[in-house]
Amino acid sequence: MSGIVDRAGFQRLVSEVGLDHVGLVLGREMSRLARSGREWHQLLELCALSGALPADPDGVYDPAEHNDRMLLGLKGTISEAELHLIEQRMWNGRIGKGRRGELAVPLPVGCLRRSDGQVVRDPDQQVRAAVRPVFDLFDPVTRRKAKIHAP
Repeated sequence: MSGIVDRAGFQRLVSEVGLDHVGLVLGREMSRLARSGREWHQLLELCALSGALPADPDGVYDPAEHNDRMLLGLKGTISEAELHLIEQRMWNGRIGKGRRGELAVPLPVGCLRRSDGQVVRDPDQQVRAAVRPVFDLFDPVTRRKAKIHAP
């Protein structure tokens, strides 16, 4: 999730702009401030209402002006599309690694990955003792012997 709740800095910026404490919002690339169109347009609306001007190396924008607002909206839309493309590329990379057998995912408690990539049980006896009852619960042979019913 990439919403405002997860991004305290962006939430603070929106609050400060909304309280009319900000006159100029500087950024290296303004459309990167928000992660979604909703966030971006919320910030632009607050800037327009408070008179705050977003600025990046390309210029200073007045979101109360139609042309600037249109340009900022377009930049935000492109930024959101780029974020989606990056996520897709990362996902496709994971799928490719999985097909080649190179995808290393976090292992469950009780397992370790050796330097050669082999997955083995943790040699620590305390770890094994703590994890064994969980495996026993789901092992059909052990369940029959102990008359344990799976949930």
